[in-house]
Amino acid sequence: MKEQRRQKLPHHFRNKIFVGDILHHIKTIPDGSVDLVITSPPYNLKNSTGNGMKCGRGGKWSNASLIKGYTDHNDCMPHEDYVAWQRQCLDQMMRVIHDEGALFYNHKWRVQGGLLQDRHDIVAGFPVRQIIIWRRAGGINFNPGYFLPTYEVIYLIAKKGFKLLPKANAVGDVWEFPQEMNNPHPAPFPIALIERIVQSTSAEIILDPFIGSGTTAVAATKNGRTYIGIELSKDYATYAEERIKRCFNETGSKNIEAIKDELPLFKGSS
Repeated sequence: MKEQRRQKLPHHFRNKIFVGDILHHIKTIPDGSVDLVITSPPYNLKNSTGNGMKCGRGGKWSNASLIKGYTDHNDCMPHEDYVAWQRQCLDQMMRVIHDEGALFYNHKWRVQGGLLQDRHDIVAGFPVRQIIIWRRAGGINFNPGYFLPTYEVIYLIAKKGFKLLPKANAVGDVWEFPQEMNNPHPAPFPIALIERIVQSTSAEIILDPFIGSGTTAVAATKNGRTYIGIELSKDYATYAEERIKRCFNETGSKNIEAIKDELPLFKGSS
């Protein structure tokens, strides 16, 4: 893989959410200017061989927002097209990370046509260093052919120079966090999960190219780091900015105060 030495990120990328197509916006980010990528793409769940998202009594699971899909994305691409798209995205994420950086890529394994789909076709050839198990609170994929899945995976895809902070590795590779509640996005990260990643590294510049409701940006802001977000949906991006502003108002931390002037939504406010 091509070496990417650390480069300075231009100011206009800092603490900003770009609305639009991921591949359009990420290609404008300079090589090697990002320390860490934390993201979870759409899972393409509506392109499925079965309909296991049921409550076990024959009806749709009403609380499973993923069934309804995303704003501005139907989550139903032909599988080969989806894999090709995700690999293009991963190529770009790895390009913007410098030689001491890493990518935490969250995805969901599922059963298709009676066989496990473990997303190897997406991550094959990338430097996967570890798989972290995110154990959720329950699941929604009820199917008599297999046990209820109650976890997702986070691929740690790392450049050779990437290291965790001292003693951060002691938490192990199975993380138990309940799903985020009271969030309009169908698949939001738990903030505690993202904070664990952020606090385990010395990363200053953190990119989430599928930023959704802005959890990565909130975690970065709370911890005095700089974020870059990309989001296809204007609605989600607006909600993310509202969450970032609430984060500032609720914490008032010195870390956030130090970067307040860089946040577009705070400019001109008292």
